[in-house]
Amino acid sequence: GKGAQPLEGVDGVPPEGCQQPTLSGPSAGPGRDFMTGGLQGQVTQDISAAFLGGYVFGNACGLGGGQDERLMTYMPEVGALAFFLSQDWERPQLRQPSWILGARMLFDGLDGTARFNDRMTVRKDAPLIGDLKEVQLGDKTFVISASRPFIAFMSENQGFFPWSSRYTDTPLARRNKLPAQREVSPQSWYAFDKQVRAWYRSVALTSYNDGVRPALKVLATSMGTGPWLAGLWWGDSQLGFLALWIGQAIAAPTWGDGAAPMPVDYYMYSAFTESPGSQCFVHSRGRCQACVGKCMGNPLPWSAFWMPEEAFFSGKSCVPYPQDCGEHGLEDVVGAYGASTAAELWTAVESTLARAGGATDHTVFDELLSGRRLAKSGQHGVVEPEVRASDVFFP
Repeated sequence: GKGAQPLEGVDGVPPEGCQQPTLSGPSAGPGRDFMTGGLQGQVTQDISAAFLGGYVFGNACGLGGGQDERLMTYMPEVGALAFFLSQDWERPQLRQPSWILGARMLFDGLDGTARFNDRMTVRKDAPLIGDLKEVQLGDKTFVISASRPFIAFMSENQGFFPWSSRYTDTPLARRNKLPAQREVSPQSWYAFDKQVRAWYRSVALTSYNDGVRPALKVLATSMGTGPWLAGLWWGDSQLGFLALWIGQAIAAPTWGDGAAPMPVDYYMYSAFTESPGSQCFVHSRGRCQACVGKCMGNPLPWSAFWMPEEAFFSGKSCVPYPQDCGEHGLEDVVGAYGASTAAELWTAVESTLARAGGATDHTVFDELLSGRRLAKSGQHGVVEPEVRASDVFFP
């Protein structure tokens, strides 16, 4: 995004969809990312639990919770649908994956960091009729807002380590150092293949009824996401990127013809509202260490996030371990595997992790690229065109 150094060999998110926040002064406020909007038709991906709606109804005071609960508040039309169409007996929520079309971001203040989310001012430029598009549903034509398509789905790793070991396992998981994060056994319900499946199932157009597919194709043009898998479910941030990249590459052709019919816009944060600092580890060593320092030097206010007490490091919200940064980053993986098929990358990830046997001395990226010649920067292929990445909120 604007103000961040581009990643070599990786297409960036268009500038209108990625801008840094203003942290001080009279114009201080959120930047622009997949949660605030900016790219017409970019889908906001809600990192949900088993149900869409989180615990905002009848449970949280104020915004509370993670990204899911905050989006329910800032996109009240989504919250209203989750309430009145509830499929959960305990709390008003919808099953995931859920698409909601026509909802809008009606308030200002929320981006991926949630640093300014307590201001919640009404958007004066909220589109009401200027963004309407005609869509066909069955034998009828409707006009629907196209500014902010919305999808909610979860990674399949909620509660993957025992509650009894949470005080030791949670800090390790936030550092990408918990062996269970690297599970690849097909018998495991939270193994890597289940994460690829979760992304593919939720994004593939063929997962949904024939009657709604024309509307989805008209309104959704790219998939915007952040540290999926690696928020409050404590997955490995590098494996989260690999799972969504593979899943998106397999799902994208279901949206139509072309080199990149449904690109994924991957946003990287020094301090996302869930598990601040954990996403820094998708960077190569120098950028990763700078990212950790950025989070530590300017941590999120308490109003911007929620974590259980066992997730903190001596009372600090950021992950204070720059020594955990690996040699290789996202751009190196794209350079090495951009000309490969999704199946080849998937096989490489699982075989690499199986050989490592749960060892976490090295990062996933370093293990994956060990001994492999990196492809030339900018190389394109079957997998690479479906991902665009921007280093947002990291001046």
